Amino acid sequence: MASDDTRYPILVDTDALIAVANSSLWPEITEHIGLTTTNVCKQELEHHVENTRETAPEGSRPYRLHHGSRAALDAIEDTETSLTLVTSVPRPHGADAGEESLRQEVGQNPAAVDYVIMMDAAGRRSIRRLVDDQNEEIRVVAPPFLFYILYDNDLISRREFCEACGELLERESWTGYNAVKAAWEGIPIDCSDILDDHLLP
Repeated sequence: MASDDTRYPILVDTDALIAVANSSLWPEITEHIGLTTTNVCKQELEHHVENTRETAPEGSRPYRLHHGSRAALDAIEDTETSLTLVTSVPRPHGADAGEESLRQEVGQNPAAVDYVIMMDAAGRRSIRRLVDDQNEEIRVVAPPFLFYILYDNDLISRREFCEACGELLERESWTGYNAVKAAWEGIPIDCSDILDDHLLP
């Protein structure tokens, strides 16, 4: 983790961290993209590690939760990675505490945020409404956008980008029409020669 007073302009929630931490591009993300999450999301990651088994069947939801959370926590603890924490005050509670902590961070420090990365569609809508109300220029997008940032900075090839997006959608069961459409929002890359149609917008 970067120093405590470092705040990167890309804010990421628990589920988004898990989704990208389970990808083969996680080392590139933690090396090249500065991410910020909240202490509430960190606690959710710790909860997932404690409440799922390392030996869960590979590919199962408990397996993804355990290993993705563990990888994200390792990056938070590592002083060499560009993943930093901010503390949510007041501290949100409940099932959507992680998402609410991001919403709170956007409301309190909008100038410090360029992107919000979230899995949950309702969470993205809620933060977009807040951004619109504040007349801020903050983009609220899905986790594959982090792969696009790598591609846009010439850190991965188009094939690597497309394959990582397809793998994330399949792994997270994000294969319904609306989920796929949301996943590609804001990404101007054509992957139709690499991915099957059901993984394309």
